[in-house]
Amino acid sequence: MQIGIFTVGDVTTDPTTGRAPTEHERIKATVEIAKKAEEIGLDVFATGEHHNPPFIASAPTTTLAYIGAQT
Repeated sequence: MQIGIFTVGDVTTDPTTGRAPTEHERIKATVEIAKKAEEIGLDVFATGEHHNPPFIASAPTTTLAYIGAQT
């Protein structure tokens, strides 16, 4: 069995502050989450692909390549 994290890169409003992150902030957070997943030893980090708002992952292979270069 493999344990990991999957994201669709959704940009949603924080219920405690009422503020939605920018797409740039969401991409940076996704990279940080992936780096932390590797740091703690998870087996998988995956992201889906969407081409409509409120999602950032229209090019998941590019995002994953960047993450791969960081990990």
